[in-house]
Amino acid sequence: MTKLPPRVDWDGNERPASAAEVSRAEGTAARIRREVAEMRRAADELASGSPFEAAVAEFLTTRALMLERAGATPERADSLRPEEDTLAEPGTFPTAARSALLIAHAHLGKK
Repeated sequence: MTKLPPRVDWDGNERPASAAEVSRAEGTAARIRREVAEMRRAADELASGSPFEAAVAEFLTTRALMLERAGATPERADSLRPEEDTLAEPGTFPTAARSALLIAHAHLGKK
């Protein structure tokens, strides 16, 4: 069972993380692991290509590692910052992680 840190309100009162918060963190971590795998698969395919493709592969590998460190476990996903995530934010430019995921999708032929 995943155990998240307690929640603290503005008055300093602590409460355990709710089942919904734990479930959300577990779901986010699972999504992050899938996306990291996609980035790594695309990077592996691109690595032996042209110098440009090798540079793209290096970018994907680096972003996959950073994303994995930021949110691949429920405990880390619970504190994942929006600028580290791959979710699209309407009206904003994509984060580096989102850009890497879009490049991986384009290479792997996904939408």
